[in-house]
Amino acid sequence: MSFSSAFLEKIKISVKLSDIVSRHVNWDHKKSNLSKLDFWAPCPFHQEKTASFHVDDTKGFYYCFGCQAKGNVFNFLKDMEGVSFFDAVKALSEKAGIPMETNDFVKSEAASTEEQILIKINEAANKFFTKHLFSTKGSFALTYLRDRGLSLDIIKEFKIGLSTPKNDDLVLFLKEEGYAEKYIEKSGLAFKPENKPLVDRFKNRVMFPICNLDDRIVAFGGRSINTSYGAKYINSAETKVFKKGSLLFNLNNAKKRNKNNPILIVEGYMDVISLANNTINNVVAPLGTALTKEQLELIWRVTDEPILLLDGDNAGKLATSRAIELALPLISYNQTLRIGNLPSNYDPDDLIKEYGKEALEDVIENSQTLSEFIFMSEVSQRELDSPERLRKLHVELTSKLQKIKDVNLRRMFMAEIESKIKKLQFQSLNKIRPSRQMIISEKRIETKRQTLSRIQASEKEIEKLEAEIMFCLIKNPVLIEDFRAQLINLEFRDEFFQKSFWKIQHEKPSSSSELFNAVFAKAIQKNPSLKSHLIYNGKNKEEMSRNLLLDKITTLNLANSRLQSLKDLKIKIKTQESDSSDLGESFELIQSEYRRAISGSQFIEDSIIRERKFDKENLDVFKKSKSKTFQKK
Repeated sequence: MSFSSAFLEKIKISVKLSDIVSRHVNWDHKKSNLSKLDFWAPCPFHQEKTASFHVDDTKGFYYCFGCQAKGNVFNFLKDMEGVSFFDAVKALSEKAGIPMETNDFVKSEAASTEEQILIKINEAANKFFTKHLFSTKGSFALTYLRDRGLSLDIIKEFKIGLSTPKNDDLVLFLKEEGYAEKYIEKSGLAFKPENKPLVDRFKNRVMFPICNLDDRIVAFGGRSINTSYGAKYINSAETKVFKKGSLLFNLNNAKKRNKNNPILIVEGYMDVISLANNTINNVVAPLGTALTKEQLELIWRVTDEPILLLDGDNAGKLATSRAIELALPLISYNQTLRIGNLPSNYDPDDLIKEYGKEALEDVIENSQTLSEFIFMSEVSQRELDSPERLRKLHVELTSKLQKIKDVNLRRMFMAEIESKIKKLQFQSLNKIRPSRQMIISEKRIETKRQTLSRIQASEKEIEKLEAEIMFCLIKNPVLIEDFRAQLINLEFRDEFFQKSFWKIQHEKPSSSSELFNAVFAKAIQKNPSLKSHLIYNGKNKEEMSRNLLLDKITTLNLANSRLQSLKDLKIKIKTQESDSSDLGESFELIQSEYRRAISGSQFIEDSIIRERKFDKENLDVFKKSKSKTFQKK
């Protein structure tokens, strides 16, 4: 007699092998790496002094390099404690808090056969879906995926497909492949309406195959492109090989990541695939449902500190709060969460598309510990200007932290929270009630703060403009002579750019020169957006470069003028030559004038758009029309 593989897998996910083995061994702490769930000890199956017995919690597997003993948690308990397989399963199910299977016992061979058939059906279905996606009839879905920014390589890597719009195309295909109707229905890919033939579950949907940890397809998620086909996302029905609350999308791939890269938990299929499209592969997602206990325990088998990176909208924030509530009773020294804070109303893909991959990496790098996030979430929603309110904060945080079952860890959380509250209390007690004079000058002080901030921002803007101009000139030295009148009075704030500008007027460096490389590197450092900026390459795009260079010079002059106005305003504030209302009005006027002056001049973005348009148009026609325009000028 045997148990279903889904039941056994659930136990293996819930019970760490190292916890069971630790009853019988003392770990070699010099050789073991707890953070990587990698353990070594003298083998309990034979007498030895060296640590040749290896336990890998990530894989749930042990192996002795001395006596070659090997297996999973069931094998260890059975062989080490001399119990039957049934008793081993029973003991481990009790430890995991999972009810024993009772009526679902089947003959081992029969169970194995059925599960293999279901997996084969899913893999056959995937071939059907991918073939349809790359057919003429699937071109609209392929276009949709390409418009979402996905490369063909990523589409093929994730084996994305497309279901047909008819009711029984897949059913007929699977029958032709030799699969019995009862297994097609059991696969979760089809269902039988009352008194009607078997029909496909998925119709006209982009199909995402869902794999188990062994890289076998066990189910699908389907995304509707046409709203007339019901819910946006649906999954396969649950089967003997698929329990959606016990699997994570892409964990089979994410577990193969570099161990130094934390696993990111995002909201859905497209988030995972979009990040993979940007070479971020350590990403998983729940299957259209809120994160479950089983999913957390599963990911903790692979990494001890995943980063929760849900969307920055209200739904994402609520899902984050629910995940934390779920995690608190389960956390320990070697299994916890970090929280990545995305900007409001951004998902990871949106952030990358607008600000680049570096922006998401910053979010990941600055992710918060669980205690930091809980504390800041509560503090950000409150006015803490009295002892009573501070006490209320303390009581509510203490109540929340009581959910942590690990006693020592709970005490450490409490100590950290109390330390943070004491700091808040100190700040509150040391607040000085504003004097009448302070109240009167409040606007002036705020204007001063804003002005200083804007001066700093303007200086950064100017640095970027200087980098863009130098980038253009170093790529097109011929433009130096053509724009000599506009450049003659131009002074770069950056000393390196100023010296380099003088040199390229006289040396006209080649693309291989030391000066070229130095200026190029400096420009990229000042403005990383220039990395992908190709508008200046090639003789055919020379005129576009001319127009852009003129725009940049004009904008730089405007920016310098604005900066000087702000500095003059700063002096007025300092010397109190005007009252606060006048200064505020002056500040707003300068801001407004600057915005009007440079409206529409987002040069890097605009130039990239122009470049794409340029490449699509007929070059000969473009050059002739532009040549005439330039001669007139």
